[in-house]
Amino acid sequence: QRARSQPTVAMGTLFVGSQDGTVYALDAKSGCVRWTYRASAEVRTPIVLSHRDTPAMRAAPPLALFGDIIGRAYAVNAATGKLLWKSAVDEHATTTITGAPAYHAGRVYVPVSSLEEAAAAGGYECCTFRGSVVAFDARTGRQLWKRYTIDEAPAQVGTTKTGLRVFAPSGAAVWNSPTIDPKRGVLYVGTGDNYSEPTNERSDAVIAMDLKTGEIRWSHQVFA
Repeated sequence: QRARSQPTVAMGTLFVGSQDGTVYALDAKSGCVRWTYRASAEVRTPIVLSHRDTPAMRAAPPLALFGDIIGRAYAVNAATGKLLWKSAVDEHATTTITGAPAYHAGRVYVPVSSLEEAAAAGGYECCTFRGSVVAFDARTGRQLWKRYTIDEAPAQVGTTKTGLRVFAPSGAAVWNSPTIDPKRGVLYVGTGDNYSEPTNERSDAVIAMDLKTGEIRWSHQVFA
């Protein structure tokens, strides 16, 4: 059993995810287990705690927010470990969440990545995944918006020598945690590479998204 995420300390408790999907809440002084919750798959993200920063959140229990390796986002009661909501962030079979969700003003922003490049071997037709950020109401789990890092849905652009279809544009996954900028009303994320050609300007980029709508304010591609 391995801890695959950075521990979080709050409320006198240490929260940490693990390889088999168990999230542990340990007493910060004694190390005794306060509660455990078993997610559907490995939890690699840090556990993020909500704040009492809106009227709705002041009336709600404190939340422990995290994601698993097969693309499910979770909110559990941070005091008891009881599941409050769980949601798939994308329908693609290779979806994963590795970056910590970001909480702000009653909303949780989840970065979405995938393992599609690892699957692209043998008879696999590559590639159809697009990175994204999904915003949820932290208390209810209702999806508020979803913004893909690439505007166009992947379409067939060719075939390989063995006759497999090739799709593009794809990739620009979001592996890291969103950074919240309340003053400007935006969040910032970094994207990874395009999975197939032709490439586009949203891969290997810093992207700023509107906190309320997900609209992309600007993006800047960065190459070393």
